[in-house]
Amino acid sequence: MSAAVEGLEQRFDAKVAEALREYTRAGGYPHLLGLSVDVVEPGRIVVSLPVRAEICSVVGVVHGGAIASLVDHALSLVVYPLVERGKWVATTEFKINYVESVSLGAEGTLRVTAEVLSLKKRLAVARADVEHEGKLVAHAMGTLYVKDPAR
Repeated sequence: MSAAVEGLEQRFDAKVAEALREYTRAGGYPHLLGLSVDVVEPGRIVVSLPVRAEICSVVGVVHGGAIASLVDHALSLVVYPLVERGKWVATTEFKINYVESVSLGAEGTLRVTAEVLSLKKRLAVARADVEHEGKLVAHAMGTLYVKDPAR
């Protein structure tokens, strides 16, 4: 759990957390990529992406866009169980540092762990670390917009 933000356990909605797993499996872009929500806790999420040829560049390494998609997905999903049902969470920006490449021959799974650092009425800030077999691949920081439900 993110130690930076107090009160996340009281705000955490376990039903929304479970719905995130279903949403990712149900279809659309997350399903196309092969993303899987592995862990959802108050202020923390782990999402995985298997390394396979379809997400690699022509030189045989995982494409930065696939890693960025993994990060973007995790940054927004980590906030959803902490806000009122019906609110919409969208990434407004994120910065990513790629620190290691992952080759297709390495196989295995990329895992991103995202944590909420700040959660206000309209904005959240979260960080994410992407690892492959215990080795840091990328680090990201993002800002997310929390929009009220349509009334």
